[in-house]
Amino acid sequence: MAIVRWVFLAVMAVLFILLAVSNWTLVDFVLPDGTPAALPLPLLLGIAFLAGVIPTWIWHVLLRPLAESRRVRPARVEQAQVAAPVASPSSGA
Repeated sequence: MAIVRWVFLAVMAVLFILLAVSNWTLVDFVLPDGTPAALPLPLLLGIAFLAGVIPTWIWHVLLRPLAESRRVRPARVEQAQVAAPVASPSSGA
């Protein structure tokens, strides 16, 4: 499975390089404070890519411990139920 991931990453890198070479133009835009700026399109694409990947990666890293603790918790609850069975209600007639 790791080979598939590396092949995918290599193909994406080659596509990004081809896109960068073929579209090396300056893109004009206005920053939120009103300052005009011009950046090469590949740099702008790289910034946009990182703006999407970094928060997703941080989210994954922060939620992984929570997911593992949820996986362990049902086992603990199950062990507690085995150790102390719940008494059934008696019918008083």
